[in-house]
Amino acid sequence: MSRSLLLQNCRVYDPLHHIDGEIMDIPIRDGKIVDSVPESASRIDLSGLTVMAGGVDIHTHILGSKLNTARAMCPEDHRADPVAATKKTRSGVGFTLPSSFVTGYRYSTMGYTTVTEPAVPPVKALDCWEELHDLTNVDIAMLPMLGNNMITFDFVQQEDLPGLAAYVSWILHSTGGLGVKVVNPGGTYAWAHGKNVRELDTEIPDWRITPRMILTSLCQAVEMLGLPHPLHFHPNNLGKVGNVETTIAQLESLKHIRGHNGRKHIVHLAHISFDALGMVEGGRPEWKDVHSGGLQLAEYANANDHFTVDLGQITFGPATTMTGDGPFQFSLYELTHSKWANMTVDVELPGGAGIVPYTYDPKSPTNAVQWAVSMEYALNIRDIWRCALSTDHPNAGPFTKYPLVLSWLMSKRQRDRWLTEMHPSVGQRSTVAESDREWSLYEVAIATRAAPAVILGLQATKGHLGVGADADIAVYDLRPDDIQRDPDRIVRAFSSAHLTVLGGRVVVKRGEVASTPHGRVWSSSPQVEESLHRRVVGEVRERFSRWYAHSFDNYAVPVRYRAAFETPMATPSVAES
Repeated sequence: MSRSLLLQNCRVYDPLHHIDGEIMDIPIRDGKIVDSVPESASRIDLSGLTVMAGGVDIHTHILGSKLNTARAMCPEDHRADPVAATKKTRSGVGFTLPSSFVTGYRYSTMGYTTVTEPAVPPVKALDCWEELHDLTNVDIAMLPMLGNNMITFDFVQQEDLPGLAAYVSWILHSTGGLGVKVVNPGGTYAWAHGKNVRELDTEIPDWRITPRMILTSLCQAVEMLGLPHPLHFHPNNLGKVGNVETTIAQLESLKHIRGHNGRKHIVHLAHISFDALGMVEGGRPEWKDVHSGGLQLAEYANANDHFTVDLGQITFGPATTMTGDGPFQFSLYELTHSKWANMTVDVELPGGAGIVPYTYDPKSPTNAVQWAVSMEYALNIRDIWRCALSTDHPNAGPFTKYPLVLSWLMSKRQRDRWLTEMHPSVGQRSTVAESDREWSLYEVAIATRAAPAVILGLQATKGHLGVGADADIAVYDLRPDDIQRDPDRIVRAFSSAHLTVLGGRVVVKRGEVASTPHGRVWSSSPQVEESLHRRVVGEVRERFSRWYAHSFDNYAVPVRYRAAFETPMATPSVAES
């Protein structure tokens, strides 16, 4: 028996179909949006309410070993936000490191229905799949990290691009990943030598390759395979004053690469709050001389259309920084003398991720300028379709601060109010105070739904409300006139959805979790020619035996962990050449 539902009198914002506030009905049947439903269908009247597709988060750390290590090393984080059980939900904790169940509940309470874990060490992918049993209410995608992997290095050094593509294909099949993440290419490997690699053409210890070679080779391999999501990129020199020049140089190095099937955007730049730090004129690369580089990166983006970004917006208050960029985390530890965890076994290499708790203070001159970086970018980028909302949860702040970030982007009044509480450096070293731009609800729907769905390659079923889309829907008690009258209403409305629907099932009613279904895991399944596959698998097996402690035969995540959740996406075949 089919399950039918009709949402009536919705004020719809659906940019993928150019719908900007039209009053419409949305018919739902068997988890999909359809043309019509029978008269017997259940009905919900949403007169006066704003309706969008379910939110899509392109970059949020919600699974994996470093998150669990952070939870263990920060018990004070749990004590700050205990979450009681209800008739529908389990108990847990929140704050900057929500427990798994609470993560799903809080995303769906905000109207989000799809999230992406962007940093999965392939050797620890099984850990992520096991956690999925405790993470409900959202669909998920995962991105394995390959930028500091010795087998990647070997294919790059041999200039064996088909071999590298086949290795990427094997990794995605083995781990259930959607795409490929690169973190500080070569720099994290150098961390095993107590070093970092800051420049594009610096040779990596033990190898005759450079970050440029790793970055361009992996980007080409992703496009050869036709993966749904372009290369997901965390640049070298992260968190260093003046690094906007390094970031632009790395983006520039990729411009020549042809996108699969004419794809225009061939790389996604993650968390620009940390990647686009400028420097005052005549200054030195020291924090006292930091300047926002957000405008410089926006001007580069307006002139070059081969990349997309997510903001990684600083939100002020407590955060927990965690990244596969081990040397960056050590430098942050030296700066703060806070707790520090160095996770040395990630991705089967002798360096890896780090964790450091951190509090962003609006009165700090450096934190105030950092806040301005991504805000300045978002207020100056012409094409919002290339700009996705994120806080790089929990690095720049928890994902639960998205409503506050939206209020800054949608209301100059709200920005001005906050600017008066920040260190004056933000006015002297950025242009945020001068901008009158205010994002509309249509632009919010682009940056939080349509654009991330398109960038992830999920637009056939996610990020819109057209016929055939998954019935992932968010309803907010918010009217266009409310925004100008009371910017704080933006925060309240996006914090607590009136209704959230996941796959046709109501999961939130009036801000309360109503049901807790498991979502799906979206993976890609690239195909390579059989002879190429056999060659590369044989070579990888031999390298495992020489370099890895983990055995080849136990590396892949078994089907029994994946079968209940995984939804593979079709990708084209690649031949050896």
